[in-house]
Amino acid sequence: MITNTPLLLACSLLIACGQAQGTEHRPEGLIYCAEGAPHTFNPQLTNQGTTLDAVSYPLYDRLLELNPITLALEPALATEWSVSEDGLRYRFTLRKGVMFHASPEFVPTRPLNADDVIFSFARVLDPRHPYYHVSGGRYPFFKNLGLDRLIKGVHKRSERVVEFELERPNAAFLADLASANSVILSSEYADKLLLAGTPDRIDKAPVGTGPYRLKEYRDNQFIRYVRHDAYWKGPARTGQLIFDIIPRSAKRLTKLLTGECDVMSYPAASQIGVIQSHPELSLSVQSGMNVAFVALNTRQPPLNDVRVRQALSLAINRDNLLHAVYYDTGEPARSLLPPLSWGFDPAQPPVRRDVAAAKQLLKEAGMAKGFEMRLLAPVGSRSYNPDPLKTAQLIRNDLALIGVKVKIQKLEQSVLDHAIDNGRYDAVLGGWQADNNDPDNFFRQLLGCQAIASGSNMSRWCSPSFEQLLDDAVSTQQLGFRIRNYYYAQKVLAQEVPLIPLAHALQTQASRYDIQGVQMNPLGGTLFNGAYQE
Repeated sequence: MITNTPLLLACSLLIACGQAQGTEHRPEGLIYCAEGAPHTFNPQLTNQGTTLDAVSYPLYDRLLELNPITLALEPALATEWSVSEDGLRYRFTLRKGVMFHASPEFVPTRPLNADDVIFSFARVLDPRHPYYHVSGGRYPFFKNLGLDRLIKGVHKRSERVVEFELERPNAAFLADLASANSVILSSEYADKLLLAGTPDRIDKAPVGTGPYRLKEYRDNQFIRYVRHDAYWKGPARTGQLIFDIIPRSAKRLTKLLTGECDVMSYPAASQIGVIQSHPELSLSVQSGMNVAFVALNTRQPPLNDVRVRQALSLAINRDNLLHAVYYDTGEPARSLLPPLSWGFDPAQPPVRRDVAAAKQLLKEAGMAKGFEMRLLAPVGSRSYNPDPLKTAQLIRNDLALIGVKVKIQKLEQSVLDHAIDNGRYDAVLGGWQADNNDPDNFFRQLLGCQAIASGSNMSRWCSPSFEQLLDDAVSTQQLGFRIRNYYYAQKVLAQEVPLIPLAHALQTQASRYDIQGVQMNPLGGTLFNGAYQE
């Protein structure tokens, strides 16, 4: 067990003298201490995990959902679906009587129907749609996966039947519809806002069908959700859900200990021993569909030389990272895909640290004297990396042994996103929390040519042959063929090294001992509609 005696003593003192003070004026309901604030209330507009966690599952539903335990596709807003023999038409029957949220500015007059599904996808796919350019007109999830080029049309067959027509077969399509980004919005609400001249309200004052509706948001402070009593799965057990936005994990733990929050997101790995040993706290741990990596800007010399990229990968001490950053709550990454993925190649060998081989590769690349590079690192913990700054520092120390001088630049997410968009960096310490369980979601989002413009392909590596490999993999429902392609894709990436996989993190979450029914999602986010206090 991991222990931290000074921290445990401090926490015990907080319990002794601060709990009554902390809980005296706390609001009713469940309080979740979250690591960051959302930058939009529409998941269609972002690929940022913090935003998706805070917004997608409390507010919205999708046509399909992935079971959080088995990762199997299950009905959600669609009760059944069928696929044509040629794989080009997907027909969905919508659930009866699903009601959208009511708010001070909107009261729905009808339940969910096919118009809502058509609007939700037309908005992100059709540049001529009146809502396409609202809030900036960037839809990274849909662009990265090429859904704007894949979906030929969305057609209303009846009030409760909608059909997607595809340009070509795509075996990952159903999984994409179950992703956190593929939410269903209200076309009736959109029409009202457009008539009022305030279409951007759809992304700021959201209306969904999820278990909670938005009551109040104070920028970078808190989100207040209240129960959606007409929720189709039945009302949530807790009447109010509050996201208390606390970027520092030490402060989140303090609030958890004093009873000022009930559940804490992403505890630091160094805090796990304290949480496990505390009688009033419980720790949830599960495998996650994630990866932490260093993305190398392959368009920036000398990182455009594959030998230099291979050298950097060989120089990094992954075992040290796992001990010093993850405190053994992760496993070394042998490929981009985590072992939980059905496309993971178990025969892929681990990368063994070899400083001598790294130096030789740099010599062959004409870099025997080394070089300088700038490594961008995000502020705050992530689901795939509990301490990005410490990770960056350890990598800096490793690379110094082969003559590479690393300058670390710690950036807030908005500034980091801007730097990535403009390509002004040598390398980025990043990671990925999968949107669904299909391997295409990792490869295409992180390394597809289309994903460069959205910033999720931070290596800026574009290989037509690799892209064709991915296209071929989704062109068939034959699992064996798909697995073969994904195994080969992992071999290509091990050779080309556009990014350096570091680790796969276990998902951890801490809560008060009397909180029940909180469910972590291995694809990111937390499900609260079954949560309650005993």
